[in-house]
Amino acid sequence: MRTSVSRRALLRGTSGLTALGGLSPILLSFDAAAAEAINLTLPWIPEGEVAFMYAARKQGFWSKRGLDVTITRGFGSGEAAKNVGLKRYEYGQADIGAMIKASSAGLPLISVAMVNQRSPVIILSLKGSGITKPKDLEGKRLGGASAGAANNLWPAFARINGIDTSKVKMVSLQPGLNIQALRNKDVDAVATVYQSSVPYLLPDNVPYDIVFFSAYGLDIYSLTFITPSDRLKQAPQQVANFVDGAMEGLKFSYLNPDQTLENFVESIPEAGKTERDRRITKASLLINTAEGLTEDVRRNGLGWHDEAKVKRTVEISDYLKLPSIPSPDTVYTNQFVGKVKLTEAEWAKARDLAKPFLLD
Repeated sequence: MRTSVSRRALLRGTSGLTALGGLSPILLSFDAAAAEAINLTLPWIPEGEVAFMYAARKQGFWSKRGLDVTITRGFGSGEAAKNVGLKRYEYGQADIGAMIKASSAGLPLISVAMVNQRSPVIILSLKGSGITKPKDLEGKRLGGASAGAANNLWPAFARINGIDTSKVKMVSLQPGLNIQALRNKDVDAVATVYQSSVPYLLPDNVPYDIVFFSAYGLDIYSLTFITPSDRLKQAPQQVANFVDGAMEGLKFSYLNPDQTLENFVESIPEAGKTERDRRITKASLLINTAEGLTEDVRRNGLGWHDEAKVKRTVEISDYLKLPSIPSPDTVYTNQFVGKVKLTEAEWAKARDLAKPFLLD
């Protein structure tokens, strides 16, 4: 039997799983013995941005397709990509840059459904710090987790924007301590991820400024669903079922954020233990929506990859000094996406619900 665990327990390395007693009738309607067991690793601890996966479980979007998906916390996109590449998990969510890095190291992986259509990587500072554009970082202290996506992209961001890196003092921070360091003024700004940091400032009405990497030369992809490349030939129907269920859960979260929040909190109680926790979690959920509403998705459906944007993403990976750079056409596939779409009315509703966090 699956057991529900707290976020604190997750940080000790356990899995975020839904308690059997909390499953809806639709989830219990399939033959558990016949369901195909699938293991999915997250890029980090369960936060609002991944709530749609728990909704996919709770609402039966995977189970009706014959899949019994176990969701496990992650320890960074790099670890998620490595573990999927080593086939410890069938699927994972990870930053596509980390996926490309793992592939270049001999673990062939492929993106099967893009989630972050806009990059969530940002420079975050408190209002009044004077950091509103890239060059403002010169003479300042910039914090970040050494293995984080933001830090990995920093050399490219700095070069593209003409930042003299010798004038920026880099401060290494432990994962999860960005906001504490910023509020304590141990740093002037942090290189971080939109949905994982900004929500923690909102309950206290802390004013802030954001510099989006995507607005300054790094309009690339980020979090996506990955799987070993050979799975596309070995188990194409499984991949289709997994992607369809995930994208249906993503759409559900776009249109039903409150119910998605409830589904998530049932599985991860710590995410809604207090009203403050719920506000943080919902903000992260809505930011995830905001990052997914692009014209590509409007036209082609959830999970879609734009060929030119994939190419830009691969080219940026060259800044990571990888052993080899894969051909863009080996990095992604649109074979399994495009079936789950939003109507015009649903599109308008989703944008309205995510309005405070839209990037355009």
